[in-house]
Amino acid sequence: MVAANRHPTLHDVARLANVSHQTVSRVINNSPNVADDTRERVLEAIRILDYHPNRAARSLITGRSQTLYLVHLNPRFLTPLPAIIQHADSHGYRVGLSMIKEPVSREELQGLLNEVSSRIVDGFLFIDPQGIYTAEELNRFCRGVPYIQLGGEPVDHVPAVLFDQEQGMRAVLRHLAQLGHHKIAEISGLMVNYDARMRHRAVEAIAGEYGLELVAWLEGDFTVPSGYRLTRQLLQKNGKRFTALICGNDLMALGALRAIHECGYRVPNDISVVGFDDELISSFFEPPLTTVKQDYDEQAQIGIEYLINRIDKKDFTIEHKRISPQLIIRSSTSKANG
Repeated sequence: MVAANRHPTLHDVARLANVSHQTVSRVINNSPNVADDTRERVLEAIRILDYHPNRAARSLITGRSQTLYLVHLNPRFLTPLPAIIQHADSHGYRVGLSMIKEPVSREELQGLLNEVSSRIVDGFLFIDPQGIYTAEELNRFCRGVPYIQLGGEPVDHVPAVLFDQEQGMRAVLRHLAQLGHHKIAEISGLMVNYDARMRHRAVEAIAGEYGLELVAWLEGDFTVPSGYRLTRQLLQKNGKRFTALICGNDLMALGALRAIHECGYRVPNDISVVGFDDELISSFFEPPLTTVKQDYDEQAQIGIEYLINRIDKKDFTIEHKRISPQLIIRSSTSKANG
């Protein structure tokens, strides 16, 4: 057995399982070329000894750390993090994280990536909703380490996994038109945010195709108070000139629901309300919110697989993989009344 004052080694596992250390290595690396009974014997020895592979030693041999590093340039939007960690783990990768409040200088980002790269990182993921870096800059910053972008503004020659914001908004407008609405209002997200900008542009460009008129628009900041304040402003200034209100996210829609009620109107009888994102709580609003689901689990799965394929040199393509959002219809929208 192993002395109490030292950690078990791969050779200790091999002796207990009565196999070679090469066989233990194949089991640890999930190689298919191991008999089932041998694999089970090795796994049992690992459990008995509480053996944990030495990642540092393995990194020196393989040149891999089994570590991905996420550079999150907008901490306001945390939704993808759990899914990224989960899908990376399913492929045997850990995820390091740096959250940087924008704006960040190019020198700061270069310094961060230099520090991270010195610890051996196999790949980078960037969440950069502002689209502020070019492919040439990211290539220089990453020093040959594969990377992808998740969400935000697509950048030429940067591999990315993005949501199709126009398609999501088109589904909203089609739904409202089918319910007989003609005059709509919008409280968008911040226009410095790419996704919010694309949703608003889609409303302006597409509404007419469905016989809808955008009669009022205000720019919000993605928060509940913003949705509340701006909805009251719309109703007090314009009266009920619109029968449907599109909000740039679910949190602003929550504020809008409260404001509409306080102003003496009912949802959806007087005004239908639509959000965006399908937050976990949106189905518990009163009434439950019609919204657009952006599947961050799907984005994380596609993104992690795309990055690992680039790390393994199985995929050299540079493309913008687009995910179609899904309209979730609940009780906050109904046929137009008036």
